[in-house]
Amino acid sequence: MPDASRIVGPVAPATIAREPDGRVSLRAVRLTAPLRIDGRLDDEFYRTVPAMSDFAQIEPREGLPATERTEVWIAFDEQQVYFAFRCWDSHPELRVAKEMRRDNGNIWNGDDNVAFMIDTFFDHRNSFQFTLNSIGGRQDAQVFNERQWSGDWNTIWSSATASFENGWTAEVAIPFKSLRYQPGREQIWGFNAMRTNRWKNELSFLAPVPKSLGQRGLLQASLAAPLVGLSVPPGSRNLEIKPYAIANAKQERDAHGVLLGDVGVDTKYGLTQNLTADFTCNTDFGQIEADEQQLNLTRYALHPTELAVNFSARS
Repeated sequence: MPDASRIVGPVAPATIAREPDGRVSLRAVRLTAPLRIDGRLDDEFYRTVPAMSDFAQIEPREGLPATERTEVWIAFDEQQVYFAFRCWDSHPELRVAKEMRRDNGNIWNGDDNVAFMIDTFFDHRNSFQFTLNSIGGRQDAQVFNERQWSGDWNTIWSSATASFENGWTAEVAIPFKSLRYQPGREQIWGFNAMRTNRWKNELSFLAPVPKSLGQRGLLQASLAAPLVGLSVPPGSRNLEIKPYAIANAKQERDAHGVLLGDVGVDTKYGLTQNLTADFTCNTDFGQIEADEQQLNLTRYALHPTELAVNFSARS
C-alpha cells in the first residue's frame, strides 16, 4: 500500500497541484453548510473556492489540453462528500444526451458524460465509480483489482444536472454511510475524473492516463491523484433491506382463476469496513435439487422457501 504519510497535496486555498513530472494532487474543502443539489452551481461555495481543471486529452490528441474546459469541485461536511462539474461547450446544441435508465450502458458509451472514481481505501487497486450524462442519467459501480467492473453495485446518492448558455453542470452528494473506507478520521483517497464530449469524439482526464487505456483509464486506481484534506465520520455498519414481491394469475378452462404470489427479502449488513454479511430469505433466483422438475417459460424461477447467508470480505 502507498505511503500516505509522504503525501502533502496542494496548500489551501489551492485545490489542485500539478508537478513538472505530470503528477497531480488534490484537496477537498470542508463545508460549514450543506450544498443544494440542484445542478445549478449557484451556491457561494462555487464563487469562492477555486475549481480543479486543466483536463488533458487521451482522444483524439493524447497529451494536449482538452478543447472544452471542465471544472471540478470536491467538498465534504459531517454527513456527505460532494462532487461538482461545470462542463463548458462551444456548441451545446450538438450535445448528445438521451439515456435516463439507471446503469444503462448508453450513459457510458453513447452520451456526453462526466465520470469519476474514488479509491476510498487508497490501496491503488479498488474503487467506486460514478457516471452522469448531461440530462441526469446515472450509473454507479465497483471496480476490483483495476479491471473487474461490477454494475450490480447500487448505493444511495443524490445527483442533479442543469444546462447553462455555454454548457452543462452536474452535482453529486454521496453519504459517507454509503461508502466503505479505511479507519481513522483523517483520510487520503484516490480520485480521477473523465469527461466525454461526443460531438468532438474527445475523451479527457483530470489526472493523466495513457491513450491505450481509453475509457478504462478510469478503472486504474493506481493512476488516480491523491485527494487530501478529508475528515470523515466513523464507518457506518450500513444496514440495507431490499424486499421483493411477485404475483401472477392463472385461468384454466372451466375453472376459476387462481392468483399466486410470493415474497422474500435480501438484507446486507456491514459487520466492519472490510466484512459484509448478506442474508437472503426466499431467494428469487435459485432452485434446489429437491424441486420437482417443471417446465418454466417465465422469467421467474421456481423455488421453495429457503434461507441463505453469505459473507464477503475485502482483501
